[in-house]
Amino acid sequence: MPSSSRKTRPAIAAGGAAQALAVRMATLQADAGLTIAMRMPILMRGALGDSGGQREAAKAVTEKVTAVMESGFAATQASVLFWWGMAFSLPGSVDLGEAAAKVAHSTLEPFAKRTSANAARLSGRKRRG
Repeated sequence: MPSSSRKTRPAIAAGGAAQALAVRMATLQADAGLTIAMRMPILMRGALGDSGGQREAAKAVTEKVTAVMESGFAATQASVLFWWGMAFSLPGSVDLGEAAAKVAHSTLEPFAKRTSANAARLSGRKRRG
């Protein structure tokens, strides 16, 4: 019986990590939709020559480039930590599902941070967390 509880614990941890990742994705998608809806009129004004809309467009592009770079660095760092853990751990002691969820979470973090901030800024609501 002890061996089955030992196998259940990593499965529960991986399930929790996957669930947290799914919640993060849902929040990111909701904030991205709100940001797009709130930005479209501003960007349209910028296309017609409004300087505020042009600044918003430049800000959007800059944020995306920065988020892609940060995301790449975060994914690389999480992957390297995973492989170092694999190299220096006993065989079978590393939970691959949880490690994959950590890599995915660290990859999404730069996008989630900016998307949440933009949704809050453009809608006028206070940022949570």
